Amino acid sequence: MRPSTNKPFYTSTYFFISLLLLIPFSILAFGVTKQKEWLNTFDQFIAAPLLAGRSVEKTIFYSYITDMGGTLFIILLTFLVSLYFIFKKKDFKTAYWYIFHVAVGAGVLNQVVKLIFQRTRPTIEHLVLQDGYSFPSGHSMASLICYGGIVLLIFHLNQKKWINLLACLLASVIIITIGISRIYLGVHFPSDVLAGFCLAGSWLSLSAAIYSKKILKNKQS
Repeated sequence: MRPSTNKPFYTSTYFFISLLLLIPFSILAFGVTKQKEWLNTFDQFIAAPLLAGRSVEKTIFYSYITDMGGTLFIILLTFLVSLYFIFKKKDFKTAYWYIFHVAVGAGVLNQVVKLIFQRTRPTIEHLVLQDGYSFPSGHSMASLICYGGIVLLIFHLNQKKWINLLACLLASVIIITIGISRIYLGVHFPSDVLAGFCLAGSWLSLSAAIYSKKILKNKQS
């Protein structure tokens, strides 16, 4: 049975997860700032097999996949999700929350953190054009925030467990594959991707707490 979304425990769990995910992000951020050798070893260990296995077919595949975490695609998807809640569900608060959730997390937060750390991108061949700083991965953050937010909405608005499970599995595959694509295409270190997932997960959890406490609670009152 799904827990009631207006219980303090439920919101507190989101806050706890948000704080918990900041721990691995902080460790990675420390490694980047201090240029620790263990971070370089980690990056090489993960990236080496992906880069060694490059092929024309894989490059085409990952080039398409990576666009699903790109700015234009995320903006379009956010727009469509918002329109659905505005016109189909007549739920303006949820639509506004989702726009805020994606814009602040995938846009503002990512850019601010990138400016703080100013990590340069890998020096290997880039298979797609990409400028700006490397840490954390914007595509990784945007994909988890955007698709994760959709899963959150499905979970709260849908009662069928198999649909919730299917949504989680599909979103997970898309998100992870986008992260892999950033490494394969040579525009990010694995630690950039992992840090992006951690920071995005933290923001998603915090945003979920806001949604469950402010929006869902008002609907039920």
